[in-house]
Amino acid sequence: MNDPFRSRTSGGGKAQDADARFIRLPSIAERKLGRDYVAPVRLDPRVLEQMQQTIRELGSKYAETLISQVALLAPLIERACAGIPEARGQFYAVAHDVRGLAGTFGHPIVGSFAKSLCGYMEQRSNLDATILRFHVEAMRDALEDPHPDAGLARETLRSLELLIGASEAERSFG
Repeated sequence: MNDPFRSRTSGGGKAQDADARFIRLPSIAERKLGRDYVAPVRLDPRVLEQMQQTIRELGSKYAETLISQVALLAPLIERACAGIPEARGQFYAVAHDVRGLAGTFGHPIVGSFAKSLCGYMEQRSNLDATILRFHVEAMRDALEDPHPDAGLARETLRSLELLIGASEAERSFG
């Protein structure tokens, strides 16, 4: 039997079993904060400030890129829904980029709409142009508003999900 907690040692030409037990002692932080606690990495404050400055600079540049990415989506809707693989792939790639980066650079509402859009596309072989258009318009509206209302965004997202659900039901019965 191969026991990972036992080791074999030789003594007098014979193998002998030696009992070994490994004990992991919790740190003070674990005892006080729980086993899931992860100690923060300490960074030189100058390095941290430089990282934050870089993120701020990229954020302002990305805001412009985000507007142009969302603008790229509208002209692709009809072709993506017509089953043209290149158009669908390009549409999804842009929406996926928006989903991944919008929240990081200060546009979490836009990221939520893009996440819903990507989820819809991942589940469908045939796309509904109305659903794509409403998602793109929601992203555009959120970008145009300098202080988007989180409550309104949640309601819009819920409405988009209801529209997707209605589309599913229609497909099932149609």
